Amino acid sequence: MHAIYAFGLLILIAFLGSQFFFRKKKFLSPLTFFFLSGLIYIFLGLYLGKNGINVLSSDVITGLSPLISLGLGWIGFLFGFQLELKYLRRFPGKYLGLSWLQFLSVFLVAASMLFLVIKELYSSQPPFLLYGMAVALGLLASLNSPTLLNAASSALPGRGNYTYLARFLVSVCGFWGIAGLALLSSFWHYPFFDSNVIPKGLFVFLISTIFPVILGIVFHHLTARKISDEDLLVYLLGLVFFVSGTAFYFNLPPLYVCMILGMTFSNLTRKQERLYPLFFSTEKPLYIIFLILIGALWDLQWDYRVALLVIALLAVKVIGYTLPLPLFKRILGFPFSLPVVFGLCFLSPGGIGIAFAVSLKLAYPLPLTDIFLSVALLMVIVSELLSPWALRSSLIKLESEEKI
Repeated sequence: MHAIYAFGLLILIAFLGSQFFFRKKKFLSPLTFFFLSGLIYIFLGLYLGKNGINVLSSDVITGLSPLISLGLGWIGFLFGFQLELKYLRRFPGKYLGLSWLQFLSVFLVAASMLFLVIKELYSSQPPFLLYGMAVALGLLASLNSPTLLNAASSALPGRGNYTYLARFLVSVCGFWGIAGLALLSSFWHYPFFDSNVIPKGLFVFLISTIFPVILGIVFHHLTARKISDEDLLVYLLGLVFFVSGTAFYFNLPPLYVCMILGMTFSNLTRKQERLYPLFFSTEKPLYIIFLILIGALWDLQWDYRVALLVIALLAVKVIGYTLPLPLFKRILGFPFSLPVVFGLCFLSPGGIGIAFAVSLKLAYPLPLTDIFLSVALLMVIVSELLSPWALRSSLIKLESEEKI
């Protein structure tokens, strides 16, 4: 009964919240974007959870855990659905090359530097866990979200080079980080094996990829006949729920598995442009429920070590996205400059960053992943507060200068 009451409360909050938030604004301040990005619901979840009034107690969260899995799966599906080859081919090949170089630079800088910090702060932990946490934080740093660009679209100067490039990069870069999450999770299935760790990890990763591809192909053929878009949306929600639940049961990341499902179906269906708006109409209430449950799940860890990791993660993210840009311009032969300041528009990790952090926490409920989740969520919160300033200092400023 308690779980039913809590679920009804979540539905009410999601309905009311979707009417007032996630709207475009001509001017974004850190406070307005904090509400627009939905981060307020994480704090609402904290208040409703075991650290607050305990409406969303540990038992209720356990009962509602399928909703968290569905939230992860739906975020992954929507992300993968936008990666349609027809859409990607509109952009120069150099843009894809830049997305890969950006991912590598941020990941390598963050993972290597943060490992040294983590090793000093948590020296009592087993080495393989410290390596895993450093890799996970490096992947987290490489993720960025289109939420800020969408919310500030009315303030962006038209279709300039920098806006065009930034929209492509935030649409694609997350793919590398989510794929890295799946690869990392695959090897973490077997930390206790003395041999054949690499073949077994690669096999799990291969299964994580093939399973949603097959289901996407089968689903497309089953729904290829005339069917209304609304009915197809219901069927797709059911499919994503099934795939994300299956992935969660076998300890595979629903975020990655459903991303591959979304990519597969997007490249097979001819209804991509009609379905996309329908999908996003369902995203708001599901995302609100997801964020509230994340807040209730969050066992907040806070001490000087967490604070140092948050600061270090923000610093290496900024360094990785800014300093190498002039070098990338020369390597790829970009027809326009890539000044260091352009990298600041990728500060926001958004919902993808939150989903990434929760995926690891659910897969590996360890004391160190509680710390990881706190570092990740605090980094996301601070990043979202700084992102409007960073966007004005980078993309809007550069586009204005380009016009002059």
